[in-house]
Amino acid sequence: MTKGAPVRALVPLGVALAAYGHITRKFLHWNCPMRTFFHIPCPTCGMTTATRALLHLELHAAMHENPLAPIVIPFVVVLGAAELASYVRTGQFGFWSRPGKTKSAVRIAGIAMCVALFVVWVARFFGAFGGPHRA
Repeated sequence: MTKGAPVRALVPLGVALAAYGHITRKFLHWNCPMRTFFHIPCPTCGMTTATRALLHLELHAAMHENPLAPIVIPFVVVLGAAELASYVRTGQFGFWSRPGKTKSAVRIAGIAMCVALFVVWVARFFGAFGGPHRA
């Protein structure tokens, strides 16, 4: 650990607290800006509700909210945890985006998930996967 790591260790605590407040809707909850301003669902619409469902081990409910939730949510959680751990150790963000074989695979997986989210989002407008996500 480098100098300042004990103070940096508070950052993951803050992130965890904000995530808890948002997911449980107890505090720090915000509405989707895309839905608020444009009145259409975003490509990740339903992920917060799907996260709640997955935390209660309700896979069917999570997939109803967003069919990619069981793949995307664990990926984002693990990637976020790795990024925060790297920040605590080094004081720099961007760990997963630095060059290297494993990190390239993570980058490709992330891009593939973004493409899949976009494809599902468009497909929902044509009635697939239950149609556009409800408000």
